[in-house]
Amino acid sequence: MASTAPTKTLNKPDPTTEELLALFRDVRASFPKALGERWYLMLFATLTYALPDPSTLSALYTYLITLPEYSTPESRQALIRRIREALLKLVSLIGVAKPLTVIWSISSLEREEDRDFSSTRPGWKCDSQNLENGMNWLKTIYRGDTAIIDKSFRGHEDFRWVSYNITYGLYLSDQSILDGWDSELVVMCGLLIQNLSTVTAFHLKGFRRLGVSNEDVEAVHVCCEKVARLCGVPLDKIPRVADIEHLVPWEEDGIPAPVLQSNDSVKPKL
Repeated sequence: MASTAPTKTLNKPDPTTEELLALFRDVRASFPKALGERWYLMLFATLTYALPDPSTLSALYTYLITLPEYSTPESRQALIRRIREALLKLVSLIGVAKPLTVIWSISSLEREEDRDFSSTRPGWKCDSQNLENGMNWLKTIYRGDTAIIDKSFRGHEDFRWVSYNITYGLYLSDQSILDGWDSELVVMCGLLIQNLSTVTAFHLKGFRRLGVSNEDVEAVHVCCEKVARLCGVPLDKIPRVADIEHLVPWEEDGIPAPVLQSNDSVKPKL
């Protein structure tokens, strides 16, 4: 059954700060507990795309740093590393302009002692190791669907090259800041909010293949619908996790599929 979220509402006003804060609190409270404190990654993944003016998403950063767990410069530096990496991964899904607008709006609010000057990809090379990293992660997410994906690129080699070397090699396979659950949460939600049925179905399966329960994937989907309703974007083409459950292959060629879990399924690595 497809999502029943509303279609785009014409002339719907931008969400107010009060409406956004209510959404943040609602999602924080309703986000599945088994996924730990990843709720804000889901909000960055969806709102960066859905908000007409993504600079207003700086309100989420402002809200986060009021929470007790981000009361020190060190914790806020760790937080911005995770936000920055989520936005960087979104570049491969929605383009650079909106994620860049978000990070610039956050930067204008950061205290100097909270700034983090590290970099995740210094000296990156588009070489055989990068390709291997990308393909290993792609095969983990897609499993039995890998051959279907590869066949779809027949006659379109530039898209094959970009997908394997850049989308997965450069962006999505890097887990130096965000682990596998973090990364796939960002990808699944970043595609779902765009109302893209085929690629979202692949990543609903991908999230299940990483060991996230059917119920928790559905709960994340419901959180995405809350974003869609507030922003007036349609989610009328997206399957539910129940629709794709029978397509999740747990074995391939007699080899058990990997079930990857977070380094800490309750509290993510900061």
